[in-house]
Formats: sequence, structure tokens, C-alpha cells
Amino acid sequence: MMLEEAARSCLLRFRRNLEQDIKPAYLMDHMISDGVLSSEEEERISAQSSRKDQATALLELLLQKDNSAFISFYNALVKEAYYDLANLLHGNLPGVSPRRSDSTANVQIVLSAGGVPQRPVVFVSRPEMVNRIREKLYHLRIEPGWVTVFGMAGSGKSVLAAEAVRDQGLVEECFPGGIHWLSIGQLDKADLLVKIQALCFRLEQSLESQSLQRPPTSLDEAKERLRFLVLRRYPRSLLILDDIWDSTVLKSFDIHCRILLTTRNRSLADSVSGAKYEVEVESGLDDNKALEILALYTRNTLEGLPEEARSIVRECKGLPIASAGPVLPAICIICKNKFQSIFVWDRKAHGRGITSPKQKHCQQVCATHTRAHFCY
Repeated sequence: MMLEEAARSCLLRFRRNLEQDIKPAYLMDHMISDGVLSSEEEERISAQSSRKDQATALLELLLQKDNSAFISFYNALVKEAYYDLANLLHGNLPGVSPRRSDSTANVQIVLSAGGVPQRPVVFVSRPEMVNRIREKLYHLRIEPGWVTVFGMAGSGKSVLAAEAVRDQGLVEECFPGGIHWLSIGQLDKADLLVKIQALCFRLEQSLESQSLQRPPTSLDEAKERLRFLVLRRYPRSLLILDDIWDSTVLKSFDIHCRILLTTRNRSLADSVSGAKYEVEVESGLDDNKALEILALYTRNTLEGLPEEARSIVRECKGLPIASAGPVLPAICIICKNKFQSIFVWDRKAHGRGITSPKQKHCQQVCATHTRAHFCY
């Protein structure tokens, strides 16, 4: 699907403003995460000699892409606090005009507008876990509350949370006010304030005849602004807080609304008020699922995996992508078996020693999913 004409015209009209101000490297991180920009495209843009040339190249590419890429670019502007620039684009966001009824809106457009990550390229279906999360989310149809998805690192909590809301019936019946995703992680107060400012801005942007207010300047003010927006302007919306570590952070969102959170700490929601439901994500996949993940990462077939693959799965206890420790040997052993040679990768050297497309894919997998700098 091509980019809508109104969105294309908007990019062309404000192209100069965007080229002058944006830092493409920051925006591209979000767009890659959304699955609308490839690593090859990022490299091509980053190879431009100046920041402005990079911005020009990114906008040229965006004009050739579809509505999802435009929405991802807009969300990246909001996340990086380019509020004035995001405001220029908002009136022409594809598929999210307030004139459209929620019942006829495309679910994927609704989720993209709310910053929900797209399904990853390497995706293994886990319908039982997804249905368990959806079952708990249906409890929030009547009253506000918390659904906690907890489990160890690498167990797939974030992917499962995003997949659970990828359901038209759930969105229309339970969360007609929209679904809004916020990636948290380990934050200090200043970074948390920036996150809530960006969320408030995004919510205010979608209101008709609503003049933008100045960003809240303290966490207390941000909490009150968010409370007003969610309760008065977006009733029955769902806020997804991904990767919560600290109960102090969670209390900033204790505003009597509907929240789905992912965390490693099962007891985190004990610090907030309201109805609570929880789903435990199993600590490991069965061997076949884990092998399927390794096969997908290396563009292999299950039958084509080397003998070492089963040993890797056993060593990782069913979580071959849980951390840099397990995944690097997993990918490297398989790729070494396939390519019969060693390649050294260094981010600053832009893939030194990588030649063939398959070897380049191996480099990209290790670069994206580990902090390692060596790839077999």
C-alpha cells in the first residue's frame, strides 16, 4: 500500500523544517524497532556525509514507503521530543482521522498510532499464552485495573503483550479509547518525566479543537495531566507499560485507568491500587519452539540446523535469545557451520569482513540482538 496523498503532501510541505532539525540516527532506531526500516536502509542513510544529508535521505525514503512508515516516523518524533515537528504532521496522519468511527478503524493503524510495536520478523506463535493474556484483559472491560505479565528476561513478555492486543474484537469491545504503548526500562526521574510528557503530547494531539498545553514540568504535574487525559478524554483506553523495574515508577501511573504491564518482578503491582490480574510467562520454550527460533534467526530450516543446535537449546533452558551469553554462541555456531569461515564485525567499521548477503544477515542478527562485536 502506498503512502496516502495527504501524508505525502504534508512531508513535502514541511520537508525543509524537518531537514533542518531532526537527528535521523535517533529516529531510525525507533523505526527499525517498528519494522518499517531495514538495517540496510539505515546503513545507506548513515553513510551520508552530514546530518542534513542524512535527514534528506530519510525523508526521500519515507516518501516511497507506506502509511505505517509515516505513522512510525511521527511516533519517533514524539518519542524524541520533537513536539513542534510532530504537530506539523499530525493533521495528516493516515487512517486516524477523528471523523472515523472506532468500529471501522483498522486495528493495525490504531495500534501503530499508539506506538505498539509491530510483530518482529522472527516470530514464533504462542497462542495459549496470548489467549491467557487476552482473557485477563477482558476483565478490564467493565472497570479499571492492572494486568501484569511477568517472567524472566528473554521469555517473550513484550512480544506477547503486543500480540495480545492485536485483536479487533478486544480493541473494539474493551478499549475503544485506543491503546498506547510506553517503553520504560530502568529510568531516573528526569527520563520518566520525558516519557510521560511524550505520552501526554501524543494524547493531546489526537483531540479535536484542543490547543496544545505546555509540557508538564514535574512528575506530579505530569501524573495529574495524564490522569485528566485518560479519565476525561480517553475513557476505556489501555496503557501498556513495557519493562517496568521499579515500583516508584509504577506509582506515577496509578491514576485509576486500565494498564497492561510487563516486568520480571511478579509483586510489582502490589504497590498500586485497583483490581489486579497476572499472567506468568513460562521460563522456557519446548525444544521444537526454541529450535524454530534459531532456524528463523539464521534463515535456516529445522532440518538444516547443525547438531550443535539441540545442545544450545538445552544449555539455554529453552531460551536461545534470552541474553547475549546464550544467543551469540547459538548464532555463531550455526553460522560457522553454514559458512565455514570466521568474520569479525565492528559497528564502527560498518561490517568489516562481511561480504555475502547471508554473512551480512549473520552480522545484523548478532548486532541487533546482542552487545557482542564478533560474529562467526
